[in-house]
Amino acid sequence: MDARTVFRIVAGWGLAAVALAAVAQGRPPTTEQLGKDPGALRQEAEQQRAQQQRSQQEQSRQQADQQWNDTLRGQQQRANADMANAEAVRRTWQQRPPLAPEKNPLLGRWQSLGPGGRQGAPGVSPEIASLANALIGGITGGLCESMLGRGTVEFRPDGAVAIGPDGGERPMYRADYRGGGSRVVVLPRGGTSFTHMIIDFEGPQHATVAAVGCRLSRAGAARADASHASTTTAATAATRAGARPQWLLLGTSEANGGMDVYVSRASIRRAGDSARMSDLWDFKSRHAFEGKPFLSARNDYEYDCAHARQRMLGSTGFTGSMGQGAVIGATRNVGGWEPVGASGVAHEHWKVACAPP
Repeated sequence: MDARTVFRIVAGWGLAAVALAAVAQGRPPTTEQLGKDPGALRQEAEQQRAQQQRSQQEQSRQQADQQWNDTLRGQQQRANADMANAEAVRRTWQQRPPLAPEKNPLLGRWQSLGPGGRQGAPGVSPEIASLANALIGGITGGLCESMLGRGTVEFRPDGAVAIGPDGGERPMYRADYRGGGSRVVVLPRGGTSFTHMIIDFEGPQHATVAAVGCRLSRAGAARADASHASTTTAATAATRAGARPQWLLLGTSEANGGMDVYVSRASIRRAGDSARMSDLWDFKSRHAFEGKPFLSARNDYEYDCAHARQRMLGSTGFTGSMGQGAVIGATRNVGGWEPVGASGVAHEHWKVACAPP
């Protein structure tokens, strides 16, 4: 093999290396690259690849930083929108007439029970639902404490006061009140982490802070509930003994195969715009509950006199007519609120229960 042949082979290999290095860089070889050493070309190509990787990493970091900043801005915008909405709700309530102390069912001492449980979404396992409740409870627990404190809180005409176990008092915030009846709105005058607090009442003894779920039970409510249960038991015993409550015939309905509907004015209990009353359904034919026949049912209702709605508190079935005979069953499950309508049996019940004393 002569020198010219060797030169051609070496030169050919060098050109091939230049071409391969150029291909590795994603472009055809240039005139400048054709005269360079193949090792130097490989090193140059590796340096360029490393530079491209650093550039891509820097670009990815900048994109991540941009996404993070966008997220923070979005969260801040939502927080600002929530605060603006809360301020708008506060201004709306401020424009309404103040709630007079004698019509404010919130005044007095309450036990702050913290946030209530939440129903899990369909398809969520009990373990996950329990965990979600725990997490949500931890968040809302802080809100409940800032609004209601811990333990006993007393709402007074000029604001809220925390009551310690030893009876000591600690002012929490000054406040104004709006609304009335089954809904009272607390408007703090400043120095709080919340703009307003909407409290919905579940009868005179229990209440819940709307949207947050903080629960309140009036101090001494357990004794009051026990007294109410005792009264109900005594009334049932009197019925069994043959004593007949004073029922007022309100009308006749074709529902349930025909029945006469009665109310008991003596059972009416008023607390602000909330009222409770018992009624009696006297059926024309026998019905059955869990296989047990009955001819009449006494129902206990709560009425919202301000918003024309009602909800059932419980029902008791009797084997005989007009609430006579043996008790075949009773339920004490509080139902949801329902409008009474502009006419009909429910509307007539509401009119009787909410009539001025």
